[in-house]
Amino acid sequence: MDRRHASGDGTDRAAETESSEAAEQPADTETGLDSALRRRLLASTASVGAIATAGCLGILGDGDERGPRAGEPTSYEEPTDDTTPNGTTTPGGDAFDIEFLNEETTLSIGSDTAILDAALDADLDVPYQCQVGVCGQCTSKISGEGNPTELVEHDGNQYLSDEQIEAGFMLTCVGYPRGDFSLETDVKDEADSYTPGEGTETPTETPTPGEVESYSINYVEQGGTIDVASDETLLEAGEDEGWELPKQCEVGVCGQCTSKVDGDGSELVEHDGNQYLSDEQLEEGYVLTCVGYPRDDFELTTGVKDEADQI
Repeated sequence: MDRRHASGDGTDRAAETESSEAAEQPADTETGLDSALRRRLLASTASVGAIATAGCLGILGDGDERGPRAGEPTSYEEPTDDTTPNGTTTPGGDAFDIEFLNEETTLSIGSDTAILDAALDADLDVPYQCQVGVCGQCTSKISGEGNPTELVEHDGNQYLSDEQIEAGFMLTCVGYPRGDFSLETDVKDEADSYTPGEGTETPTETPTPGEVESYSINYVEQGGTIDVASDETLLEAGEDEGWELPKQCEVGVCGQCTSKVDGDGSELVEHDGNQYLSDEQLEEGYVLTCVGYPRDDFELTTGVKDEADQI
C-alpha cells in the first residue's frame, strides 16, 4: 500500500470517528455542528483536498464569524502618547501663536520647538549667530500683555540677566513659547543699553588711583602702537582708534577675532569668557581680542584664526 492511500485511509477513519462524535453533540443552527466539534474536524484534515471537502460540507461555517472565540484573549494595542483614540496623530506639546512684528508673520510654534528654529523653518530673515544662548545676537523683545517670564522658557540662556528677561527681552535660539505673544526681533543693542529702574540716578563709581594700569600694545597689521588700559579689551581699544579689526560674536565664542602675541598668551593677556581657544593655543600666543585684557606690553597680530585652528 503506498503512502497516499495510507494517508487517505487515516483521514477517512478520523473523519468517521469525528462524525460519530458529532451525532452525540448538539448542532448549531447554521452548520449543524457546534464550534468546538468544527475545530476538531478541521484539525484532523491533513491535506488541501480534505479542507476543500470540509468547506463544501459547511464545516468552515458561513464566514460571518468575527472576533475571538469564547475563552480566547482579546488583543489590545495601547495608544502612544502622540496618538488620539481615533488613531490620528497630533503634534507633540502645545502650540502657541507667535507674531513676528518686523517680519509681519504669525507662526504656530510648539512648546518643544525653539522660536528661532521655527522662524528659520519658515524662511524668516531673523538675526542669530551662536544658537546656544551665548552671543545675544538673536535677542528679541516680547510685546503686549502678559508676564514675559511666563510667556517664554529659556534653556541655556547665558547672555540676558533676570532684569532684562523681566523687561521682556528673550533669546529666540534657546527660547520656547509658553503662551501667545508678539515678538520684535533684532533688539540686541536696546537690551544691552537697558538699565533696570531707568529714571533713578545711579551713583558714579570713581576709579581708585593706581587701580587701572596701561600697557603699550603694538598692533602690527594696523601699523600703530597705543596704550591699552588693563580694564579695556584689545578689540575695544583698537576700534576706538578707528581700526577695523576682525570680529563677530564679541563674547569669546566664534573665534573670528583670534590674534597672536609675541609670547605666552596666558601670561600676557587675561581672558574673561574665552570659549574658543584651548590652553595649548593660549600658550602658543593666540588670544581673543574681544574678551582679552592686556597684562603687559606686547606686539599683536590680528586675523590669524585659520593659523590657530591648525594647533
